[in-house]
Amino acid sequence: MDPSLLKDLKDFKARSIKQPTVESKKSKPTSNEPRSKPKVPKSSYLPKELLQPKKPTAPSTDYKTHPFRSKHKFAVLAAIVDFMKKRHLQREFDPLSLDEILDQIKYTDISQSDKAWLGNEALKENSKLVHRDGKFVFNPKYHIKDKRQLLKLLERHEESGLGGILLDDIRESLPDADEVVKSVGRRITFITRSTDKKVILFFKNEQYQLAVDEEFQKHWRGVSVDGIGENDIEKYLINAGISTMQDSGIRKPKQTQQRRKPNRKRNFKKLNTHLDESTLKDYSEG
Repeated sequence: MDPSLLKDLKDFKARSIKQPTVESKKSKPTSNEPRSKPKVPKSSYLPKELLQPKKPTAPSTDYKTHPFRSKHKFAVLAAIVDFMKKRHLQREFDPLSLDEILDQIKYTDISQSDKAWLGNEALKENSKLVHRDGKFVFNPKYHIKDKRQLLKLLERHEESGLGGILLDDIRESLPDADEVVKSVGRRITFITRSTDKKVILFFKNEQYQLAVDEEFQKHWRGVSVDGIGENDIEKYLINAGISTMQDSGIRKPKQTQQRRKPNRKRNFKKLNTHLDESTLKDYSEG
């Protein structure tokens, strides 16, 4: 090896020894410092949509100071419905007159014709609002205000065979819907619809909860039947000395043999029957 390289290597080692290295160690928390709380495991009975942290929502539109607003009557109608929905979700259930609503959202400068159209037609015919004694109140799909009413609603649907209720409809009807649903999560079954990924709530009836022995569950989970057909399972049970159910209500369709149709000679219609062999002559050799 080149002696100059050995000298450089020796000088490098000498310099590295002279330079002290400091390792950063994690400081142990003192008794005065607050310790971090242990993570709470996620509940298995809640859907991911409720377990995920809420995204920061955009600030609600302040109708009093919002500079971009349209005076078109349909835009005013949409603003009124949105305002009444927000009042309902803020637990403000008292009805308001049209003048009170327009004053709240600062749309008092609309024309008289548009105001008459709103009061006499649009608001009265809107399915999201209810008209009572000249005043209007928001009309949710389900009239529920707390968790007790939510459970009763789901129970009525379960008993009547109506199925579940969309979580979006609950959020539109019930103030603080996510928190209320989380508080009663153990009494509700959640199913995510495969078509549009929407969450549906079902009432969990305790009467239909079947208690299964732990030993049976252990054996059940230990048996793997992936890729095994019904015939293979039946053969395995017979070889093990276990008789299978002969009349289980599931019958295999009989394979019908297709009959072959006999080949029949077709009778073709003869043409030029007035000519016989004596009349026809072969002139190929002439």
